[in-house]
Amino acid sequence: MGNIPLLATFILAVATVWLAVMRPRMRLDNSWPLLYYLSVVLYLNGVPQVLNSYVVYVAVVCALLIRFEFMNARIVLLVRTIELLALAHIAWTLSAALIKDVS
Repeated sequence: MGNIPLLATFILAVATVWLAVMRPRMRLDNSWPLLYYLSVVLYLNGVPQVLNSYVVYVAVVCALLIRFEFMNARIVLLVRTIELLALAHIAWTLSAALIKDVS
């Protein structure tokens, strides 16, 4: 991996951890997670074989459901939990890619 994909991986890993920590505190109609997921999808298409596309798209669908749907509290909690698990997987995969590439 070159310097620019390595830097993008680091920035995305930090943004993933930030989103995972801040997501439960954010309002449901906040648009910052959608900008984050746009950058993740661009990264997924630009740097091949780092992220699992199924996990990324499940997280995107969860973010869209939270942002644009009116659901009761239990379903929102379930969707947020699925999104948090997907974010944890993305953070773990990006961290593993950074460690593998640096060493």
